[in-house]
Amino acid sequence: MADLILECVCKERQSGLDASAPFARIAARLAPDNIEVRPTRTLTMPDLSAAIVNPSPEGVYIAESGVMLGAIIGDAGRWCQVGAEPPDGTYALARYSAATVELVSDATASRTLWYALDECRLIASTSQRAVIALLGGPSLNREAVTWLLTTGSLGPDASWDLRVRRLPADARLTLDRRTWQAKLVQRPAIFAPGPGTREEHLARLREAVTWSCAHLDIDTERWLLPLSGGLDSRAILLALARCGRQPRCVTWTTHASMRRPLSDARVARVVARRFRAEHRYAFLDSSHEAVGPALQRFVELGEGATDAFAAYIDGCAMWRGMFAEGTYGVIRGDDPLGARRRVASVESARIDADCTLVSDHPADHLIRRLGLADQRWPRRLQPRAGEGLTAYRMRLTQQAVIPNVLAPLTEIKCRYLEVANPLLSRRVIAVGRGFPEYLLLYGRGFAGIVDPKTRLIPHARFRSLPGDRALLEDAEIIRTIVAELTSTALEDAMSEQAALTLLAALASPIHTPPGIRRRTIAAMKAARVVLPSRLAYRLTPPYRGPDPLTASRLAFRATVAAKTLTLLGDDARLTTSPT
Repeated sequence: MADLILECVCKERQSGLDASAPFARIAARLAPDNIEVRPTRTLTMPDLSAAIVNPSPEGVYIAESGVMLGAIIGDAGRWCQVGAEPPDGTYALARYSAATVELVSDATASRTLWYALDECRLIASTSQRAVIALLGGPSLNREAVTWLLTTGSLGPDASWDLRVRRLPADARLTLDRRTWQAKLVQRPAIFAPGPGTREEHLARLREAVTWSCAHLDIDTERWLLPLSGGLDSRAILLALARCGRQPRCVTWTTHASMRRPLSDARVARVVARRFRAEHRYAFLDSSHEAVGPALQRFVELGEGATDAFAAYIDGCAMWRGMFAEGTYGVIRGDDPLGARRRVASVESARIDADCTLVSDHPADHLIRRLGLADQRWPRRLQPRAGEGLTAYRMRLTQQAVIPNVLAPLTEIKCRYLEVANPLLSRRVIAVGRGFPEYLLLYGRGFAGIVDPKTRLIPHARFRSLPGDRALLEDAEIIRTIVAELTSTALEDAMSEQAALTLLAALASPIHTPPGIRRRTIAAMKAARVVLPSRLAYRLTPPYRGPDPLTASRLAFRATVAAKTLTLLGDDARLTTSPT
């Protein structure tokens, strides 16, 4: 596990750089409060300082001219030389010389690099909180609130601060330190079906996955493979076994999931036995930590970039345990092919890629009544001339879903352990971009290289995470929601009328299941919030269409936003404090 913080100043416009004190304070803020972190490593050269927070024994590459966090696949090459071809793997990379600073993302930006550049300073970090703290506090980007409420993430380009940018997939930001001019270049992603039979395409994918697993620069004995009942982790286990590397496997689940024969938990155990791999369970519902502190830690580690609290409801006790036992990292299996089903239009491809806009909802939907800021859909993610819908959907997986939805989850894990992702190697991605359409759909690619070895083992039909409905019915979660929606934390991001509208929806039988409504009204009474029924009906008129985005989900996401904004303000105050 590690976080990178880097600051470079323009010596012509700002003299000297002493980042040691703020870096130390930021490092203390970023580290999880339930582990004893390793000492921060600080690197210094003229007008440039860098810090690596809680550096792990593996997955952290440090040289005189660069720092890289993540996992290399294959030859490292001249990874720390400015201008050199970056290595294959999944990482965030910063390298520098007396003349240049260069920030580099991997093929899918699986590890996020945030940066801010003005006339005097370049600040870059794997932590958005660190960048905003060094800027002196947030300059709120209200578009981030809109994206979080609509998708549960910050969308393709938004950050919590108007000055902070995210390095896109397969890109380099190069800063000339003499002229203080920066250039951002993103390598084009070419999707072109290649020649060959189904068997030839699958053979190329099998070889690419096996090569990636064989050339992971990790000690497999000190890493864990999270094993589910699906195709992705099964493909990695098969490839590792084929090249003689036997990983230890873990499946996080709940006790209730163990009673379902086709859950991830039950199927994963059968898969592990098939390969004679060591396997264990980690139960998310075994923690005794209250939901409130667990939610606060989730916001601190996730930095408000995701609402996926269900997988961390144990307060990250599972990750604390892995850290304590000396595990270096986990081997994830994020799928770069993405197009699991056929899409009918450009809009449905975007929505299927978790990039929903407010305008996608009907005019009478609750979210249309909140007065949210406009969303921008970047030109680089719009369809290209001649690009088919299936290829477009896969490109959105690689350039939107992985950086926007999955990378924030990776960053939470990386506060404890490192993460390697062999299915996101350039070799695997290149093979997938050459697939014909029929192999991209319905998971046929990975199914084709896995099933011959596990044909009799079914695929999981049920996830092993706690259900969102049960989470949102928790009395402590509802009390937290009511407290945040009636506080001043959201006043810059959302109007008082919008917060009242969300509260009204939670208290209204039109939108809210009886259990959530009953607990909401009880929490409002405890907080001395009076909301007559007739006002609730007036604020939230009936919506009769399909409603996958519920009032309780919207209110929970608004709570995450409120907690994040409070956190960012606290970061800045404590970082700039002289004591």
